Amino acid sequence: MNDSRKVRMTLESMQDGSSHIHTYEGEWFRKEKSIFIRYSEPAVEGDPKAGEVRTLLKYRQGELSIMRRGAIESEQLFVQGQKRIGRYQSSMTSFVLETETQLLSLQVPSDSGEKAEADLLPAQLPFTLEWEYELHVNDQMSGRFHIRLHIQGELNS
Repeated sequence: MNDSRKVRMTLESMQDGSSHIHTYEGEWFRKEKSIFIRYSEPAVEGDPKAGEVRTLLKYRQGELSIMRRGAIESEQLFVQGQKRIGRYQSSMTSFVLETETQLLSLQVPSDSGEKAEADLLPAQLPFTLEWEYELHVNDQMSGRFHIRLHIQGELNS
């Protein structure tokens, strides 16, 4: 499947005990052995003057990369059990990011309604990407994150 499909995403981000939920609309497509998810988000929540950030997630078995372009430029890579180097850049600052990923999984609903770990890339919606990691900025611990991204087809499609 190389065709893109419009999707609605719910992003749940938990950091050191606090939780935030955001909903985005975007698109997803499969290409070769990877899933791509594209969406736009505000550079600063609640401030449209701050600009927009285009986000592209690429998932392939065992690896997730997130690239942001626009008012903020960043690259992050997540591989379970490994540390990976990334970067962050805005008009005000730039720094090196390091992620140490404890969990990276893709889950699809099973026939029983329970979520099951997927060994292969899903061919249809919905599915959930989940990852947990420690973030280090310029060699300093910045926080522990647990992210859950639920992808489903648009309600009106």
